[in-house]
Amino acid sequence: MYGVPKINIEPSLMMISVQDAEFKGNTMARYLQIFADTGVVVDMISQSAPHGTSMDFSFTASSSDLPLVMKAISAANLDKDAKASPLISVGYSKLNLFGEEMVTSCGVAARALNALAMAGIEVLLITTSDLDISLLVRSENEDAAYETLKKAYEL
Repeated sequence: MYGVPKINIEPSLMMISVQDAEFKGNTMARYLQIFADTGVVVDMISQSAPHGTSMDFSFTASSSDLPLVMKAISAANLDKDAKASPLISVGYSKLNLFGEEMVTSCGVAARALNALAMAGIEVLLITTSDLDISLLVRSENEDAAYETLKKAYEL
């Protein structure tokens, strides 16, 4: 079990990425607010370390929200302060590893990443919290990733 008693899958996700956004305190908030105002529910928010005066960040949303995402991207492109246009890629699934030991067992994420790498499955985005680790994989790898993780955690 290794600290993970439960794994679930959320299929049909898209990733929205903003590359080379201006590195300022409110940049990511401004983009996220545009998506929130449009009614898009986002998850797995991840920011890179700044590089020079810019930064990259990504987040996920349900593929069923594509019309709302397109509306939000149009609004973001009209924002005079938004220097970078969000990009969309579709065809992802999120695997959530749940367990009470997430915060104290840093080996949980390492075990998941290693098991998936050994199976030839790329993890495109990872986020963690006190109670779960979320891994974004390509939809075509969803079943193999699930089986690999079940085996890695002996479920």
